[in-house]
Amino acid sequence: MIRRRPLIALAAALCFALLCPGIASAGPQESNGGVIGPGQRPQLLLIHGGSFLFEDPEFEPLTRAAALAAGFVPHYVTYPLANLPAAVERVRAEARRLRETFGVDRVYAYGASAGGTLAALLSGEELVSAAVAKAPVSDLVTWTWPLAAYGANYWETLGVDLADRERLSPIRRAQRAPLLLIQGRADNVVPPSMNEAFAAVYPRVSLWLVAGGHLTERARPFLVTRAMEWLAQIATRNAEAAAKAKSDAEKAKNAESTQ
Repeated sequence: MIRRRPLIALAAALCFALLCPGIASAGPQESNGGVIGPGQRPQLLLIHGGSFLFEDPEFEPLTRAAALAAGFVPHYVTYPLANLPAAVERVRAEARRLRETFGVDRVYAYGASAGGTLAALLSGEELVSAAVAKAPVSDLVTWTWPLAAYGANYWETLGVDLADRERLSPIRRAQRAPLLLIQGRADNVVPPSMNEAFAAVYPRVSLWLVAGGHLTERARPFLVTRAMEWLAQIATRNAEAAAKAKSDAEKAKNAESTQ
């Protein structure tokens, strides 16, 4: 069970986002693909699912309000479809852009299904400070569901061979940043055992096993809210640590100047 812990530093942003989510005066917000404002809030990459083949029109309505309420600036990533290597490079490029713009410790990610796989790759490479992946395909080598759903040439359609699938499987890579997996126990698309194994391998990977199937968060939207709160707690700790480090550095500099 997840405890709700009020985030005092984000309370103002929460209230304002609920009342006026379209106004930028509560902090920077996404606008025509860009960001306006002073950049004081953490940035959140949101990556949709769809078997790497399709858009998911329900993803943004499900996640935007929760992201804003938790104090994040949302950035919805449009990545190439039916081209897995290009999709990976697209999310990497967006993560790097946000890190360069807002700071290396200010960028986070949330993805669902195929988007969860991409989010897990970002956290594994520490291109984000933490990520949540809902039912990610963490092992592209052993995932057989799409062969029945889309045909035996599914992987060829995505432009990957076995070596690429091994290279791009999160479970087969180092995991450097905190990653939370949310996995439905009755999921018949991504086997729960896949992400149980993923969490068992790496200490930085946590697992929430929850009721429901592959689309459990649509029936239980509170899971999205709790995921955003989990990320926000990490963002708050990182911001406090960065502020302390800056203050300590300034104190040390001032002490040197008075000697």
